[in-house]
Amino acid sequence: MSIRRFALVAMVVVVGIAVVAVTAVGRGWVPRPAPGAVPSAAAVAASSPVTSTPPPAPTVFDTGMTTPHDHDAGLWMSWSLVDNTDGRRVGSANSTTERTNSESSIKAWITTDFLRIASQKGRTLQAGDRATIDAAIRKSDDQAAQRLYLRLGGDEVLRDLKTVCGVGVSTARRGYWSYAQITAADATAILDCVLDKAPTYPGGDEIVDDLHNVAADNAFGIPEALPAGTKFAVKNGWTAHSATGKWNVDCVASWDHYTLAVLTRYPMARKLDYGATVCRDVTATVLKKLG
Repeated sequence: MSIRRFALVAMVVVVGIAVVAVTAVGRGWVPRPAPGAVPSAAAVAASSPVTSTPPPAPTVFDTGMTTPHDHDAGLWMSWSLVDNTDGRRVGSANSTTERTNSESSIKAWITTDFLRIASQKGRTLQAGDRATIDAAIRKSDDQAAQRLYLRLGGDEVLRDLKTVCGVGVSTARRGYWSYAQITAADATAILDCVLDKAPTYPGGDEIVDDLHNVAADNAFGIPEALPAGTKFAVKNGWTAHSATGKWNVDCVASWDHYTLAVLTRYPMARKLDYGATVCRDVTATVLKKLG
């Protein structure tokens, strides 16, 4: 926000109007508007004082929204929704503060960064590279993602994420992409950045196509709650961690002009289906609010 104060002209004090300039990173967000021309002193002196009331903070729906699983015993959950037409965002109270493992959702960025680096170096992708990218996204192949990660310098990929997408994350275990610590808001920003940036690199349209055509058993959660025929991009992540006794299930998807992330942790005894159900039910609640 910038506040401009005009000098005393003709003994009339004119108070500048506060102008809010909003910027955001992500697909389809509204760019910062260019400042208007500064009026001449004579024009300011001749005009009447103007009072401007800033618009209310933008929301998509009630931030007090509750979901069917808010009080499930043993469940940690965080969710965030962004409206990409204007950057409005809403989510759970912890959507920008509490982090969890990215799991396979980060593969969308790993593959995009691989194309970005190849483009910078003027290197043509080989058929094997394209097959590896397809496997990492469509089948959520861990070994395929790991090969790309190591070729990019390992955790350097996460530093690239900050540089290119403005999303700062670090990994809880050095050398492990799946342990990158993200918030729900981070998850939406990462997918939006991939959908925005990938097509600008040679071969990047294929990544977008992959995200729209993941294997059926990878497209659980959010897509299950969308109206039939809705075109969506999705990259979920899921792992059962014996060390903690918990599932980490992350659902991240984009459709129309919305992007939603639902991140969960819960006891392993509840199986993967429980996490998919949480993601589906949160999405259904969001859609009902959106009308």
